[in-house]
Amino acid sequence: MIYLTYAAIFKTLGTSMFSLRLVTLAVVLTTAVVIYEIAKKLLGENRALFATLIFGFLTSLRIVEGNLALTEIFMILPVSLAMMMAIFRKFDTLSLFVAGILFAIASLYKQVGAFEAVALGIFLFLMSKNLSEFIKKGLVLSLGFVLPYALTVGYFASKNLLADYIFAAYTYYRIYLGESPKYALLINLLKFLPIISVIIYGFYKKRQNTVDISHLILLWIAFSFLGSYFSGRTYGHYLVQAIPPLSLLLASVSSKIKFAKAQIIFASLFFIPLIFLTKLLFTDFLSGGPINQVKYWQNFYEFSSGKKSINSYNDFFDTNVNSIMGLADFLRSKEAFDKNVYIWGDYPWLYAIAHLQNPTRYVTSFHVFGVPTGREEVASALEHNLPVYIIKPPQSIGYFAQFEKLLSENYHLVGKIENSDVFEKR
Repeated sequence: MIYLTYAAIFKTLGTSMFSLRLVTLAVVLTTAVVIYEIAKKLLGENRALFATLIFGFLTSLRIVEGNLALTEIFMILPVSLAMMMAIFRKFDTLSLFVAGILFAIASLYKQVGAFEAVALGIFLFLMSKNLSEFIKKGLVLSLGFVLPYALTVGYFASKNLLADYIFAAYTYYRIYLGESPKYALLINLLKFLPIISVIIYGFYKKRQNTVDISHLILLWIAFSFLGSYFSGRTYGHYLVQAIPPLSLLLASVSSKIKFAKAQIIFASLFFIPLIFLTKLLFTDFLSGGPINQVKYWQNFYEFSSGKKSINSYNDFFDTNVNSIMGLADFLRSKEAFDKNVYIWGDYPWLYAIAHLQNPTRYVTSFHVFGVPTGREEVASALEHNLPVYIIKPPQSIGYFAQFEKLLSENYHLVGKIENSDVFEKR
């Protein structure tokens, strides 16, 4: 879904970071409005403004990479809309059906977007007066969730690409998870402790007949953090998934809260694992976040005041930026824009910047090695449609004989551009 979003943005507004940032800004602002409306409904106007401030702060700065146009930023809008729809319409049939559709859209952006649908489903069980009421509401939510997937599966099946879709969207991630860091059993169990505690506490409140919307927010938090922890990888932007419910929770904190014994036990089992796991899994990122934030603006100030060159400014973000711009300048000088060019490495942005035609369907070398038949497929595609240039950045991943054979037989090295080998077709 994220690739279709990027394609639609670039097709409509042109290929540029400005276009991407503009649409991302619109998405974040819309999500902020949704968070404000939910908070206003539950907490009042003043706390709604505070919740929106927290949300805006975390999604606009790079403390948790909220300023990046990645799947999480696009995913939290449909999730938040689903929750707002259900809350505002008091979980009626229409709201649950639409919420299911929105949760499915979120999970098409990122698979763990489905976790929040489970959170709402559990809340429906806790709030329902009887089993038949829950089954009816749960069925409506499920039907809404299934609809986008039915359309997606139907589309790919009609193109004879269903197996490819299932592999790319789901099966491939077994490899991804297999390459993720391995943690002790206790750490993996702690990921589920907030969910277990909030469910048990929910049953306690159900017996007391005191289940309210605040419990939905707690479920939302627990499942969104599970989504952040799920892969075990420590990319800061994974935490973006938890920002909407976290903003609502922080805005609801009051000094007048009186904790009973059950609440103290629940709070301990709920919040301590969240704090511990976030600190443990994201230690390097969070410890450098505030410092990097200062350096981020310092970099901008030094460049805008003429104290830093454009190359130094770009290097602050990633040394690959100047490499890609240098390669783009080379291709422009050779009138190779819009031509067939293949990059064996991790410079997918160059395809967009130079409007290059990729003769294969893979934009990075690590994806080729992540697919069982990837190497054979790439070699065959290149042989049938030899690109004008083949570029090998220094950090290209892996080696395979078919590719090297094709290079030696059909190409010659024309030189190095920013440490990347550039081969031209003979």
